[in-house]
Amino acid sequence: MPGIVVNTAVRTGPSTTNQNPTATLFMVGRAERGTEGTPALITSLSEYETVYGGYISTGALHQQVQTFFEEGGAQVYISRVVGASATFGELTVTGGGGDALTLTATGQGSWSSNLEAEVVALGAGFALKLYLDGDLVYSTGEVATSAAAATKLNAATTTGALYATAEAGAGTLQAFTKASFSAGDADESSIDDATYTVGVANFSDDLGPGAVCVPNDGSFADVTTIHTALVEHAVANNRFALLAGDSDDLAADVKSQAATVTAAGNGEYASMFYPWVKMVNDAGTTLTISPEGYVGAKRAAVHNSTGSWVAYAGLASEASFITGLSASVSKETGDDLDENHVNALRIINGRVRIYGARSLSSDEDNYRFNTSREMLNYVVDRAKFTLEDLIFSPIDGRSALFSEVRSRLVALLEPIRVAGGLYEAFDTTGRRIDYGYSVQVNDAINPLSQLAGGLVKAKVGIRVSSTSDQIQVDVTKSNLTASVV
Repeated sequence: MPGIVVNTAVRTGPSTTNQNPTATLFMVGRAERGTEGTPALITSLSEYETVYGGYISTGALHQQVQTFFEEGGAQVYISRVVGASATFGELTVTGGGGDALTLTATGQGSWSSNLEAEVVALGAGFALKLYLDGDLVYSTGEVATSAAAATKLNAATTTGALYATAEAGAGTLQAFTKASFSAGDADESSIDDATYTVGVANFSDDLGPGAVCVPNDGSFADVTTIHTALVEHAVANNRFALLAGDSDDLAADVKSQAATVTAAGNGEYASMFYPWVKMVNDAGTTLTISPEGYVGAKRAAVHNSTGSWVAYAGLASEASFITGLSASVSKETGDDLDENHVNALRIINGRVRIYGARSLSSDEDNYRFNTSREMLNYVVDRAKFTLEDLIFSPIDGRSALFSEVRSRLVALLEPIRVAGGLYEAFDTTGRRIDYGYSVQVNDAINPLSQLAGGLVKAKVGIRVSSTSDQIQVDVTKSNLTASVV
C-alpha cells in the first residue's frame, strides 16, 4: 500500500558489540531491587530493569545506566547498596501437612509487596508461578514435590531466581491461591558514605579492568570520602576512577576537591568532571544527574572504537541524548578548571562535550592526561591475558620460552604503535631510533639462580603518545602593499 510507515523503538541497549576489556564501567548505587553485595554484569537497560528494577526517586542508578547505554556504553557491573538493617520480603506457601515452601524475595526492599506467587495444578503435578506487578515472570513448569519446585526455582538464576528463592518445607505441594510477599525494607535512611565504599570493594580484581564510579545521588555526607575510596580501589585493581562533585557545587568547590585528591597522591588513577548533566527519562521528565554515566559511556565508546590511548573528549564525546548542563561553563572557566586538573563539560555547536582529558596527578610530565594511566592499565591487563597460558611451561636451555614471551609482548604493543598510541623516536635525518617501545627477555635479567625458582622476568618500556588539547593558530593581517607572511 502507498503511504508512510513510521516505526518506533525503545532507546535501550549498547551501541557496540565489540568490547575492549578496559571499556567496562563499574557503578555503585541504590536500586529498587536486586542482590546486594554481589555485582551483576549488565549489557542493556532492559536487562538492568529485569535485575534491578526501574526508576526510584531516592537513587540514581536507573538514569545513570540509561545514560550509559544511550551514549554508547556496552557493559557495566552494578553493585547495589542497602542499609545495615535492610530486610527481605517473604511468603510461605502452605501445602498438605504443613508449609511446603518458604519463598524469599531476591533483594531487600519494599518492592517485594508487588511480588506474588501461586501453585496451580499442571499435568500430573503442580507448577509454582511468580508474578511481578501482576505480570507472570516465571513458572517452574510441572513438578511433583516442593523440593523439586525449590530446586528448579533456585537454579533459574537468569529468570525466576532474579525475583525469589525457595526453601522446601515438610508439607507436600498442592494448589495455593495467589498471594503477595510481605514488604521488605531497604533501610535507605541508614545508607552512608561507608556503605558506598563497601559497595566499591565488592568489585573484585577478577572482574577485570575498567572505570569505577559512585554516581552522586545527593546523599553523600562528604564527597571526598567517596573520592578517596574510588582512587584507592583504582590503584589496587588496575582501574580508573571517574569523580564528580555535588549537584550545587560551584567551579571553585570542585577545584578544591580536585586539589585534595591530587595532594593525596595516585591522582593519575582518576579524573574529575564538572558540572552535572541533564537527561530525559522514559517518562519524559528532565532530570539533572552527576556526569559519570555520560563520561563512562563516551570513555567506553572511544576504548571500543579506537583504544585506551585516545582521549574521550572533544568531538568523540559529543552527546546524543544528554540535553544540557546544570551550569554554564565559559571558555575562561573551562581553562581555569583545566589548570586545576578538572575536566569541564561544555556546550560546543549546540551539543554537550567533554572538554578536557586531565588526570588528577601532580606529575605533569608523565601523567598530565588521563590517557597515560589508561594506556598503562590496558597494557598491564593485556600482558596478563596474553601470557597466562605460558604459566607452567618448561624453562628450556634454548630460550624458547624467552622468545615466546617476547613475541607475545611485541604482538601486543605493535598494533598500538601502528595506531599511534606509542610515540616513535626519529633523529634529525628521519632515521627511526626506536618504535616507542622495548621488550627485554634475556639471560641478563634471568640468571640461573632465579630460573631455578621458577621465575621468568620480562621488561617492557613504552613511550605513550601525548594528547593535543590545544591548537594555536597565529593570524597576521597584511595591508595591500605588504607581502603575506
